[in-house]
Amino acid sequence: MKTIEEYKNIKEDSEEFKALGQEDNTNWLSVKIFNKLAKDIKYVLVTNYIHQQLLQEELARTGLYQWQNVFNGEVKYPREVSDYNDYDIVQVNMSAQDINLVNTIREQIRPDSNTKLILNNDYTTEAWGMSFEYPETVRREICNADMLFGTEYFQTTALAEISGRQCYVIPHPADIKRLKSIAPIPKKNIISTIWRRYDRFSYIPSLAARNHGLVTQLLGYDKNQDPKVYLTTTLYDCVYEGTNFFEFLDQLRESRIVYDPFTFHSYSRTTVDTAALGIPVVVSNRTQSGNICYPYTCVDPYDVKTARDLIKRLLTDKDFNDLVVKTALERCEFYNHENSRERYLSCLYDSIKLGRNVKREYIKPEQTDIPEKKDDVLISIAEDKNRKRN
Repeated sequence: MKTIEEYKNIKEDSEEFKALGQEDNTNWLSVKIFNKLAKDIKYVLVTNYIHQQLLQEELARTGLYQWQNVFNGEVKYPREVSDYNDYDIVQVNMSAQDINLVNTIREQIRPDSNTKLILNNDYTTEAWGMSFEYPETVRREICNADMLFGTEYFQTTALAEISGRQCYVIPHPADIKRLKSIAPIPKKNIISTIWRRYDRFSYIPSLAARNHGLVTQLLGYDKNQDPKVYLTTTLYDCVYEGTNFFEFLDQLRESRIVYDPFTFHSYSRTTVDTAALGIPVVVSNRTQSGNICYPYTCVDPYDVKTARDLIKRLLTDKDFNDLVVKTALERCEFYNHENSRERYLSCLYDSIKLGRNVKREYIKPEQTDIPEKKDDVLISIAEDKNRKRN
């Protein structure tokens, strides 16, 4: 079998392409499908609610909406899609507001259609009880997808148990190239702590961040989600509410150190951003991107002593600080567009081979290494189309 690069270099009007058609119909079809998938795959993310402000930002933030950039696709309301069969990939996010869309869309995809219906989950499992209904109800809603994936490992174990299906770990992509191109700004004597509305974790982190000779600031705060505003605002020198993506990146870049102590098991897109920006971070060991990008500074979010020791070492040990930043800059490429696309399509191929009705257990991934490129990542989807035609 030819490699991806070899297939990509075959032109449809060439003698080699014609020879493939005569010798091996599967490979001939593979070239056509590969060229389509590699260059102009037709992708749409369908949702009942679009965050228009996020789509309009000059730099699309890391996360779900980056898939449209990976595939040069679209984000649409269901009412805006005239025919799902016109797309190669239709993706739905497994939110409470959108989970009903899987079966609704499946009913509109023809049995002989090549359209693939993908369902992803990016909700931390700690929040599932507040977001989803009975497991049996969830199973009925999700099992008609061609592929199920979560953005971190623990989500996939829960999805596999509910669905009885193979579930894949595919973190959302980041525009790493663009993030790395942002010019640095002068550092200030600031340590920034990341706040999230899900766990509202600010008290214990303030103990780790204080008394290092730095101004302490809390980023991403939402007073409407905090029952103790009067207390939280006294724990830090400065408290900033959520802002647009560029201003948030400026807040991160001006910090000497960022402390990200999320208590939930999460993919954590913020940590991907800090890694691409070359910022030293002490991060929760419950986040996937923290374990990948910052292996030397991961810490339990409740371990105040170890967090303080790591912050102190980053401030006083230049070699250690440089190592942390260098590692983060290298490993954040795990989330770039190219690697994300190949990971996505490789898992889709595997899912096509298994079929929607085949029960398989989840497979724990090696999260510290960027997966090797596979020769059949893109080509293989042709096999499914060829099988249907024959």
